[in-house]
This record gives sequence, structure tokens and C-alpha cells, in this order.
Amino acid sequence: MHPRNPYNKPPDFAELARRYPPLRPHVFINHTGSSTINFKSPPAQKRLTEALLQLDYGLSLTLPDDRLCPPVPNRLNYVLWLQDIVKFTCGSATVRGLDIGTGASAIYPLLACGIEHTWNFVATDIDEQSVQFAKQNVSQNSMDSRIVVERVQADGPILQPLHTSLMDFDFTMCNPPFYSSAEDISRSAEFKEFGPNAVCSGAEVEMITPGGETYFVARIFSESLQLRTKCRWYTSMLGKMSSIPGLVSLFREHSVDNYAITEFIQGQTRRWAIGWSFQDARLPDIFARVSNPALQNVMPSRNTLHHAFPGARSADILTSALRNVLALINGVTVASSAPSVIYDHSSTMLMHARSNTWSRAARRGKLPETVHPDQELPVLRCSVECRERSSSYTSSDVACELLFTWVEGKDWLIFESFASHVSRKVTSTLQEFGDMI
Repeated sequence: MHPRNPYNKPPDFAELARRYPPLRPHVFINHTGSSTINFKSPPAQKRLTEALLQLDYGLSLTLPDDRLCPPVPNRLNYVLWLQDIVKFTCGSATVRGLDIGTGASAIYPLLACGIEHTWNFVATDIDEQSVQFAKQNVSQNSMDSRIVVERVQADGPILQPLHTSLMDFDFTMCNPPFYSSAEDISRSAEFKEFGPNAVCSGAEVEMITPGGETYFVARIFSESLQLRTKCRWYTSMLGKMSSIPGLVSLFREHSVDNYAITEFIQGQTRRWAIGWSFQDARLPDIFARVSNPALQNVMPSRNTLHHAFPGARSADILTSALRNVLALINGVTVASSAPSVIYDHSSTMLMHARSNTWSRAARRGKLPETVHPDQELPVLRCSVECRERSSSYTSSDVACELLFTWVEGKDWLIFESFASHVSRKVTSTLQEFGDMI
């Protein structure tokens, strides 16, 4: 689960039932002596969703029996990931999102707007019943001014609001139909070792699409190639890990190198999400890469590079050496410096460069000056964090490192060469200081 997800630990079902009485008939004590519910019971699932939304987020839902009942922890994982993307790559005061296939619950816009009070949504669906329930749920939560629900045509553009709106969007999100046919659904259930963990109340329109999720998201990508920077980040959830390689192949075929892959885990259920952008703002690896060995060949390039200085006596000395090095690189400006919000003994500098002046070829005058096509923008923006942590050998030893994170730019090689150049120069500076053991 996402580290900020409050459902990392299972809820106390007995306490939930005490605070939300409609859940009481569905709570029982299992063989371990813990309170739980029957997750294969549609009424129990619905009451649990209602309880979590009302008690934790002040939201109320009206759901039809023949449409998906969204599990809150899983849906929240996706919202929190988008929150990270917006924080690190979007500078808008007001955030605009598009939820594709919002469903009867409109769960994503409601959750997101409940958490982030500057977010607004357009939510679309092709199913008239789902649209009507979504509008009702938006209204009964007094979100009409922030969430607009629209019906779109199944044979029309998936990103219809982006095609017609005069305003840009910060992100799109989608929980697409995972399956290509009813037989595909049956095969998926058969492959699960212990059978499905919960009942699914979804209608065919929510579960099945021609070509399955891979084709559906490929259609979104195809439309995004025309819209490009009309939206900062295009994203979608995926129900099958096997869908990821085909989509990444599409990215690479069209030279889209700014993309992200993440994984959502809820109990025994795993979901994935993929996102891509035509803008220069980059995501840290923690939001763009997962450690799953089966996916390493399709991961984007690392936007976070670690360079260790095991003999540096402290992060303060390392920071001093770094400042000296940066001051000597032509065209590099340190925009800001602040203590790290993650580590106690570290500080972060945000720097930008108008052109590549540090590579060996550039310093010898053999490299044409590399500048951003827009002269007002830097060719590279990155953060450099000086980090100090206890050594894994003894508590008295200190391990220091520089953590370079690509923030903005078009060319990964420029970022990598900058990190390597700075690290070499810092090593030399520390040796001059006499602070390397």
C-alpha cells in the first residue's frame, strides 16, 4: 500500500460497526478471535465501503446493486499516487483532473476532492445509469461546483473533455475494463490459486471492453499523441501486470521516455498503474519505478542517482564541498537550499543549468552548446541532497552520500553526466580538505 494510506493496517471492524450501525449485521468473530466481514457478500462489502467513506472522509454514497462497489483502500492508493505526481511536477494553484469511466460511485473524484480542496474534476462514463448515480453522489456530497459528470459515447474519443475544453488538465486517471470477454473473466478467476478474495458486483459495461485493458489504454495513448501537453500526466490503473510491457513498447516506439509505473497492493490483490507525460517535469524513482524483478526490463530510466562518500566525516562537510564545486561550474545556479523533510542529517539544494558546460567535450570546446529550445528554460533542473546516515557496520561510523534527483529536462544523459561530474569534483575537493579516510 501507499505509505500514506491509513488502511495499511486492517480496520477494527467491531469499532466500525459500533460507529456505523448498518455494518453491524455483517461483522462476526473469525477463528483467530478477530472481528471481520464476509468479503464475498455484496451487502457486507457495500456497508463497509459506506462506513469507511462516511467515517473517514465525511462522504456518503448511493450505489445500485448491479454496479461496482469500490473498495476504498485500493481506490485511495491511486489517489495518493496522483497526489505525489501533482506535488512534484505541477505548479498550478488549482488542479484539474479527468476521471475516465467514473462509474456509479464517482469514487475517485469524491475521494480526491475530499482530500485536496484545490482539485476539480471532469468525470465521464458511457453508461447512462452510472452517470445518473454519479451525478447524485456528487450532489449529495455538495461537490457540484468542483466535479462535473458527463456522458460520452462509446465510439467517440476517450479523452473527449480534453479535445473540447479551452483549459489544460493536470492529469487523467482511469480504472479501465480489465477484460476482453466473459471468457477472459472466467480464465482470470481460474488462474487464481485460492479463487477470488471478494465478490465483484460490476456490470459487463464496467468489466469488459474489446481488446481488454491493453487496447483501451493504447487508445488513450494514441489520443494523447495528438493532445500532448494539453494534459501534464496521462495515467491509468491496470489489472494485469502482463499489460505493462506492451504499453511500454508503445511509449518507446513513439520516443516517450517520461513515464512511470507503480504497484498497488491491498491484501492479496495487486493492481498496477502507468503514467506518461510529454512535458519535461520528471518524477523521483520512488514514484516512477517499482522493484518487482519481472518488470525491470520495462522500467523508465532512473531519475534518482546515488553517489556514496563513505569516508566523509559529516553531511555538513559534504555540503560545503558540494557548494564549492557548484560555484565553479559555469552557468549553474543554486536556486534554493533547505533542510531535508525526510532525513534529519541532510540538506537539499535545487539547481538549474542554462546549458551543458561541464562535460569534457563542452570544456574542450568540441561540443555545440546544448540549450533548451525555449531560451527561458534551463536545460537541466535537479535537486542534490547531502545525506548522512549511520553505517551498517557500526553505529559510530557515518556514511554520507549525494542523492541527485532529475526534476526537469529533456535529455537524461545531460542529467547523468552532471551527477557524475559533480561527484568526481566533490571527491577531489574532499581529498583536498583531508576529509576522506
